[in-house]
Formats: sequence, structure tokens, C-alpha cells
Amino acid sequence: MVDLKAKPFNLSAEDIDWVERTLAGMTLDEKVGQLFCLVGYSDEEEYLKRLAAEYKAGGLMCRPMPARDILNTVQTLQRNAKIPMLIAANLEKGGSGIAEEGTTVGSVMQVAATDDDDMAYKLGVVCGREGAAVGCNWAFAPIIDIDYNFRNPITNTRTFGSDPERVRRMGIQYVKGVQQNGVAASIKHFPGDGVDERDQHLVESINSLSCEEWDATYGAVYKACIEEGAMTVMVGHILQPAYSRRLNPALKDEEILPASLSYELVTKLLKER
Repeated sequence: MVDLKAKPFNLSAEDIDWVERTLAGMTLDEKVGQLFCLVGYSDEEEYLKRLAAEYKAGGLMCRPMPARDILNTVQTLQRNAKIPMLIAANLEKGGSGIAEEGTTVGSVMQVAATDDDDMAYKLGVVCGREGAAVGCNWAFAPIIDIDYNFRNPITNTRTFGSDPERVRRMGIQYVKGVQQNGVAASIKHFPGDGVDERDQHLVESINSLSCEEWDATYGAVYKACIEEGAMTVMVGHILQPAYSRRLNPALKDEEILPASLSYELVTKLLKER
């Protein structure tokens, strides 16, 4: 059983009682709906009512829209949802990740170029304050990938660079800044993008580091951010063959799966280690 009083949940006895009562009162359809975080491009009222009341979605990822439209979207969803919804956005560069009028602090690599940890904290604060102001409670950030391959089409200027220690320091500070302002961080993309040069949204990509190399780099960054209290982790369509084989020596090559489908990587490595 998961200890809900411990990190990253930090729930009180009253909170846990609400979770247990709510779960006990849910239908199977409601439980299934909670597994989905859909994507929102519109504040059209009837569409949003269906997402919340009919599809019973657990969350919605908002693409940048005018602030008024975001507010209408969030208010409509929350009014019609039986269980409060997670409202997510790519709050990577600032509040502009959800509201068009939001502040753009700068690309993550621009922040990294200052080599000032306080700037990463301030980035998190801006993302948290401006996201929360329009109803967002879940940041799909920080990206704690390491930019080992400049040809990677996903990481690139969205990372804190190629120095694992800098990525660790600044990732921690972003987590602290955004979560102090009521928005849950989602460290991504586990088990680590930036080694391969393919787009993991289109084809599964590979983190080809050895277990020892991974522990000293990506593993150290994830461990530090989790210890800081990062509330969620975004799992990528990325293989980590060395750890998959170590955690399950019986695996054949064709049985090695990307983390998004991998018991070895999500349960054995991420959750248990």
C-alpha cells in the first residue's frame, strides 16, 4: 500500500478519508475516466460539459488561449465535474504556457545560461502564480532531460543544458517555485530524453546509457527532484534497455518496451527505487 502521509502526497488523515470515501463511491466508468487527461483547444461550453460530466475526464491539458477563454474553460469544467479536475499546461517558459497574455520569462536554456539557480526558482514562481491565477493546478514542467544530443527535436532549448549537475540544481529550484504557488510539478520525460535524436512523440526513442551512467546523470536528477517533493512524473515513450535488462534478465530484446508501457522502468525503477 502507498503511504499517503509521506512524500509526495503529504496528506492529512482528513485528506485520506476524503480519498477513500470518494474512491468507494465511484462507478467503474468514473474510475476509467479519471485515467485520462484530454487536450483542450476550445472554451465551447457544451463540449466542455461533455468532457467533465459525460466522459468524466480526470484532467484537461490547456493549450495557450486568451486568459478570459482559459477562465471560462476551467470554470465550466469544474462546475460540471463530480470530482475536481486536474488542469494542466506546458508551463515551461512562463505563464504564457497557458494564457496568451502571460509572462514569457525565457526558454529553459536561456534561464540555464544565467547559471543562477535563483532564476530557475523565479521561473517556477512565475509559472505557478500565473498558472494558478487562471485555474491551472498541474505544470507539465520542469523538463529535466539532459541535452546530450543537439539534434534531438524535443529537448534542445527546452532543457537546462547538457551538464547534469546544472540540470539537477535548476530542476529542484523550479519544482520548489511552482509548487509553493499551488501548482503540481511534473518532472519529464522519464527515463530521460536528449540522448537519441528522434521524436518520441512519433516513434519510440532510446536512452542508451549504461545503468551506471544513468544513475550518475538522469537518475541523480530524478532522485533530487523527487526528494524535493515533485508531485508527479511524466513518463515518455523512451526505452532504457540497460535498466530493463538488469531489472528483468529474462527479457528478450523484442520484449523491451518504452517506459510508458514498461513494468520494469515504471514500477521497479521509478516507483520502487
